[in-house]
Amino acid sequence: MKKLIFLFLLPVAIAFALGPLFGQESDLTGTWVGSTYVSDSGDDQVTLVLHKEGEAYSGTVSDSMGMANEAKLENAKFVDGTLTGEFTIFNGSDYMKIKLTLKLSGDSLVGNWESADGETGSLELKRKS
Repeated sequence: MKKLIFLFLLPVAIAFALGPLFGQESDLTGTWVGSTYVSDSGDDQVTLVLHKEGEAYSGTVSDSMGMANEAKLENAKFVDGTLTGEFTIFNGSDYMKIKLTLKLSGDSLVGNWESADGETGSLELKRKS
């Protein structure tokens, strides 16, 4: 009888112990760096710094062109392996919202950005720390 109970409880115990490993979202906290191409301007180095606060993310975005200087990441969500959010840049004459959509792929965030005026570009960021 004890053997039967043990054989029944063993799979339950294993599932309970390994359960948190499956379906658990990755922690994106850290500094992510990469580059994108901006039409009429060229290559732009991008730095994304993320902090996890409970289930939500906050952070800043900076770039080498100076359009985003630690711009606050707003409405950040990480769902089903995809990070979305937006930030505001100053393009020299106007403030403009930029939307990010980045999918976690190993140690990289890969996706694109889209400006309020419809310009888009690809973006790949690698975890620096």
